[in-house]
Amino acid sequence: MAAKRKSVALVIVAHVPLASALLEVAQHVLGTDAPVHAIDIEPGACAQDSTQSLLTRLETLNEGAGVLLMTDLPGASPSNICVSAAHVLNQTEPTCQVISGVNPAMVLRAINYRHQDLMTLADQSLQGGVRAIQSLNSLA
Repeated sequence: MAAKRKSVALVIVAHVPLASALLEVAQHVLGTDAPVHAIDIEPGACAQDSTQSLLTRLETLNEGAGVLLMTDLPGASPSNICVSAAHVLNQTEPTCQVISGVNPAMVLRAINYRHQDLMTLADQSLQGGVRAIQSLNSLA
């Protein structure tokens, strides 16, 4: 019997309530067992405390294949928290990637490709998120 391949842990970290809302979208589309975790960052949250809390949570979520952190706005608190956590996790080897601009298409793409290696998954997820951004005026 072949060993089950480990999946990259998928985590959405965004301003409240976006992370939870994106998780609900994934659950609506794929079912209630969508393999993604949501962490909503409250207004005024301490970045240092939030980073440590995220690191603690990621220790339990990482199955050994790494972690993909999807966040909303580059340079904003959730993004900065993700970057700080990734810096700590990547001290010895690249086990965490952070991508921003999270949207439903990015989350669904990440779920569908979660068995790929971390770097490929990050690239595929980013492409999925970008491809979903379109002007639909010509379709009307």
